[in-house]
Amino acid sequence: MTADAIAALTDGIAALSLPQPVGIAVSGGSDSTALLLAARATGAAIHALTVDHGLRPGAAEEARTVAALCGDLGCPHTIVALTLDSGPNLQARARDARYEALAETAQAAGIGAVCLGHTADDVAETLMMRLARGAGIDGLARMAAHRRDRGIDWHRPALSLTRADLRAALRFRDTAWVDDPSNEDTDFERIAARQAIAALGLETHSLAASATALSEARDSLTIHAAALARTHLREDRGDLLFDRAALARLHHSDPDPVPRLLLAGLRWIGGRPYGPRRAERARLVSNALVGQACTLAGCRLTHAADIMRLAREAAACAPPGPTTEPWDGRWILSGPHGPGLTVGALSDDIGRTPWRDTGLPRTSLLASPAIRHGTRLIAAPLAGMPGEWQAQTRLPFMQSLIQR
Repeated sequence: MTADAIAALTDGIAALSLPQPVGIAVSGGSDSTALLLAARATGAAIHALTVDHGLRPGAAEEARTVAALCGDLGCPHTIVALTLDSGPNLQARARDARYEALAETAQAAGIGAVCLGHTADDVAETLMMRLARGAGIDGLARMAAHRRDRGIDWHRPALSLTRADLRAALRFRDTAWVDDPSNEDTDFERIAARQAIAALGLETHSLAASATALSEARDSLTIHAAALARTHLREDRGDLLFDRAALARLHHSDPDPVPRLLLAGLRWIGGRPYGPRRAERARLVSNALVGQACTLAGCRLTHAADIMRLAREAAACAPPGPTTEPWDGRWILSGPHGPGLTVGALSDDIGRTPWRDTGLPRTSLLASPAIRHGTRLIAAPLAGMPGEWQAQTRLPFMQSLIQR
């Protein structure tokens, strides 16, 4: 057992040197309560965030318990109430809604980084869940200690610590936590995995070590794919162009890089942190290799001659937003920002631009950024109507691939 897991966690958080205030996601359970105490001990300015999913009668009271603890610690605390309907995929829907709510609340409070309380137990449970689904290396790899999504940097500083160690440290400090009754409901996949680990007598650290080894293997495969990408693909103003014949030859000799590059392209263009399901991935690869157009995960795959183009699907673009903020998860606008200006998809305004002179397909340009004042088109930087504006992706594809 770690001598003092909370002290170790404090050191880990301090070493991250996060911009302040730091958001701390706190449900009231042991893991997030320990995270809160550890973050508070760093001396950094922190802001606790609690999401009440509205799924259990006691959830609101648990949120108030966290608020009381934060009051005792002298740190700001915000409760975010959600309304979710019961039904299929409840846990997945709750997770997505939770991250969206945390991101929106953090941004409104000027918080750029949020710490999450996932531990080695979560790593082990996720490994078991994904094994049951027949996941490959990427799915079995350890969850990232850091990732950027929805405009927020998410950190998991407790991945090397177990829940048991954190609870022992909380007991030593005479600090209580909330036990969620749903943690005994085996209808939930994670709880079933947790109980299976206990029933089989498996060691959390051993399972987590396997997930870590798989993440290292995934990273090696990604580096290999990135080296091949320098030869087989290029960026074109937010789109990705692939030499289809070269990809087909590559896929015949090595089946890993092509799906990896295509899925990385979906993430880079579509902005979704998680890839499509296995059947959809297989369809994407098949269509790419045979030259068949398709749409998937907010992206559009098209072919011209032997060049395959992966681009944004206009219907999936983000709604208009301020020109001073990244739009659609990846576009940065530079120009004469001012009141009343927004950036959104060009869409039907394409007819007001000399788009045919750009060399980009119409379907790509429909999803390209356009600056408007109200409904009046001001500029469309990629569609031959830049005015005083420029648009560039926040991160080049190759850099996003390596940083994944």
